[in-house]
Amino acid sequence: MSPDSTPAELSTDPILGSYWAVALIALGLIALLALGPRYGRLSWPRKAVLTVLRLLIIGLVVIALLRPTKLTTVKTPRSSVVIVMVDTSRSMLLPNGKDEMTRWQALQKTIDKVKSQLVNPGPDLELRTYTYDSRLHPWQIVNGQLQLPEKPTGEQTDVGTSLYQALLPEQGKRLAAVVLLGDGAQTAFDPQIEVQEAGRKIRDDFAAPLFTVTFGPSGDAAQSRDVAVERLDEQFTVFVKNEVVVKGQIRVRGYAQKKIPVELFLEDASGNRQSLGKKDIVATDDIKPIEVDFPITPEKVGHFRLTMQAALQDGELVAKNNALSAYLTVLEGGLRILFLDGEKRFEQKFLRRAINASPDIDLDDRILDIRGKKNWPINLSEDLKRDKYDAYILGEVDAAALGPQQMQQLASNVAAGKGLLMIGGRGSFGWGHYRGTPIEQLLPIRFNAIEGSDGLNESQLSRFFLEGPVTMVPQQHPITRLAGDTQNAALWKKIPPLAWAHKFNGLKNGPGIRVLIESPAGDPLLVSGEYGRGRVLAFAGESTYRWPMHGFEQEHKRFWRQIVLWLVRRDDLDRDDVWIKLDQRRFNPGSRVQITAGARSSTGDAITTATLDTQLVLPGGQKQPIRLSLDGEQYVGSVEVKTPGDYAVELTATRENRKLGNARAEFLVFDRDIELSNPAADPAQMAALADWTKDDGGGALAPEQLSAQIDAIRNRKKEYEIRQTKWQLASTSGDAWLFFCLLVGLLGTDWFLRKKWGLV
Repeated sequence: MSPDSTPAELSTDPILGSYWAVALIALGLIALLALGPRYGRLSWPRKAVLTVLRLLIIGLVVIALLRPTKLTTVKTPRSSVVIVMVDTSRSMLLPNGKDEMTRWQALQKTIDKVKSQLVNPGPDLELRTYTYDSRLHPWQIVNGQLQLPEKPTGEQTDVGTSLYQALLPEQGKRLAAVVLLGDGAQTAFDPQIEVQEAGRKIRDDFAAPLFTVTFGPSGDAAQSRDVAVERLDEQFTVFVKNEVVVKGQIRVRGYAQKKIPVELFLEDASGNRQSLGKKDIVATDDIKPIEVDFPITPEKVGHFRLTMQAALQDGELVAKNNALSAYLTVLEGGLRILFLDGEKRFEQKFLRRAINASPDIDLDDRILDIRGKKNWPINLSEDLKRDKYDAYILGEVDAAALGPQQMQQLASNVAAGKGLLMIGGRGSFGWGHYRGTPIEQLLPIRFNAIEGSDGLNESQLSRFFLEGPVTMVPQQHPITRLAGDTQNAALWKKIPPLAWAHKFNGLKNGPGIRVLIESPAGDPLLVSGEYGRGRVLAFAGESTYRWPMHGFEQEHKRFWRQIVLWLVRRDDLDRDDVWIKLDQRRFNPGSRVQITAGARSSTGDAITTATLDTQLVLPGGQKQPIRLSLDGEQYVGSVEVKTPGDYAVELTATRENRKLGNARAEFLVFDRDIELSNPAADPAQMAALADWTKDDGGGALAPEQLSAQIDAIRNRKKEYEIRQTKWQLASTSGDAWLFFCLLVGLLGTDWFLRKKWGLV
């Protein structure tokens, strides 16, 4: 591409921007010459020589003052880049939908028709050719021919990242067009660049058109029939013999109105597999997913694998997405607590949060609102079944909300070994009308005969309550041990006092009745007792929520955990707990698994001085060590997994040569062919991508339109790069020195001749 030059333009640029200034200076110099130097007796020829020299000097000065300028304009045809990208992922082997060809065959046919146009783009076009799957690959022109691979082999498709990478080398250049050919399906596990971002880059950085050519059917049920288990929670945790509902979501394409069996399987650590249930689903259309749920009640403790599987149907192209697995952890001896309260108070909210912080305790709460008084007693027959809960907490609940029969059932459960705690409230103890009920019989305190009566004045009311703040003074007991023996008393002095408390009428005489916490004046605040084989507690306060609000959150959790453990007779267990937590239980190949682990004492305190031996168990059974580092009260680390299969993280914790315990967490790396899991192409995404450049002429094309579009790109109006060069007298060192030497030469010659001729 040779540049075209236009004729040079000559002009002057006088000093001060004025020709009058130059003329006045020239006239002044000529006037001085007219007045003349004294030539003495020089002959006329010599006078003429000196006069000519001075005229030449004046002429040079005038030229310098005019500053002659030459402007030359050069037009060079501007070169542009055309990018052509071809999808070489395995989804191109799926049917094209319009004929018997695959998408790859249809693409090859399209490329064959435009090969000659591409390899000879024109004198001002540069061709960039690429193939792409999960990343960008160069597509070379060999011997003047564009040769596609024999078949596509890419495991994933990343349209956005590949397109973005193709644009980076062309930054700052003129981009004539981008042509993208493929099925439009974005299947990359973790794309670095989203498709929309790549579209914005073409529009904003290049203002160039993008043309997309899509192959394959867009969800045509007749061509892309498929059944897939699309959603299933990754993990379920339940206490042994408790029910858990396993819910899944099934997507059906192309099998409307047909019964499709869905089955749930349970697999133990030894590989033994059993069916937990089977259901038939029927899809009415190809749009809405179908919810499937299986209620199960595990009978054994341990770690299990759940698999929800839809039966393979005739004509399905992909089978690996018919099943999805999750993990089930069945806990041994998990405690279940029922909390009954009359309203959602601060104490109820913080108490629930504190107890649920323990992984081996599960608290259910029921609000028996006084606004529903007309429906009292509330039916709690299911909740009061003896094998459902291990302990009960009664808050501000009126006895009428329970009813005599249910209170008797509650008392029978406690006598059989369950635990019961009643906490303070304006509707607790005698104020909750429990005097003379089965609940009064099992509590370790006495009720006043008029407590809770209507019409009491302020002085009478003061008999039944302790005004706050009420400081708590603990006695030695497993419930009140919040720190070591030497620090425990000092810690209790720092804990915020109760806002107020019930003033108990006295204590009963009976087994296990003991004051565990009292006021400085000796008023009992927490009283223990026994009823049959069960344990009971009466707590006069209801404002321990102030503890976490003033920075004593750990002490608050420990206090309520120890209350629960004491109620169910587990306060004597000196066990340490070792744990592992995985935020996910299913991963794609190449993912990084984040691991959190730690150890807790029997009181729930984090053990940060433990040594953790952590290993990753690979699908083949081999093990490799994992390094975890301490971060606050837990240990954290990560590991990358590439091969599909079943993995596990195993942990052994020790401290001072004493084994604290073991833990194990299993997870799955998908063996799912994501590239072929959805047979449908995505022309909508390709059209939306091209639509980013519609203002620059971009758009979606049918394969048969590609040839004409390439011709349009080649025959577009030429663009030129216009470059102007400017020369001005003395603007370069060469002509500046030439002018200077000429002027000095004339001046020197004048001086030399005048000296020679005796004028100086």
